[in-house]
Amino acid sequence: MAPSQRFGLAFGTAPRQRKTLAEALGNDLDGALARFTDHITAPAVLDNANPLGTLILDDSGPAFDVAVALQEAAWPVPLRFTLVVAPPAGAAGCDEAVRSKAAVTLNSMDRQSVFCFDLPSKSEEELAMADSTAALHRTLVLGWTETRLHAVRSYRKNGRQAMVAADLNISQQAVSQMLLGANFRRLKRTEEGMRKWLARPQRTMLWPMKRRG
Repeated sequence: MAPSQRFGLAFGTAPRQRKTLAEALGNDLDGALARFTDHITAPAVLDNANPLGTLILDDSGPAFDVAVALQEAAWPVPLRFTLVVAPPAGAAGCDEAVRSKAAVTLNSMDRQSVFCFDLPSKSEEELAMADSTAALHRTLVLGWTETRLHAVRSYRKNGRQAMVAADLNISQQAVSQMLLGANFRRLKRTEEGMRKWLARPQRTMLWPMKRRG
């Protein structure tokens, strides 16, 4: 059986942010990524010299969910992301090469972009639409209040409004109103759509692949 592809995810703060990535994430990086450990083949590493962070996934499907978790952890500091595909073996597929490719893509992306997907199996139109979708998702998240942020993050962890109410020591009705105000149902639909789009099988082709100009 042929080895599966791997995917490099790079993340950093949007331009003109006063806080560094480390300051934005604080001590919440490991907690934000805890539910994705089965898909993370190389852990998140913050490069303070650039500054940005990188990690490696065994599957493209959860990449947007990982980005969402990181953005919620960094709230209210806006983040941006890149996802690149890497060969399963050889020098170009080693951890440092994958991290470097993702980092270079992040550093070279347009300042207005939120999520650059370097995926040769996707059309240019799809990639542009995905970036726009990620931008709209981030805009909604950054518009939250701190209480809505806590409600959403607790709901993602517990899965039931009653458990969120107990966790935050508020009424279940208040939880419902917070999730409604956070547009959580709309965001979940967006996340599901992005997950399915990213999970579509990658086209089989020879390496190295020519990068789009």
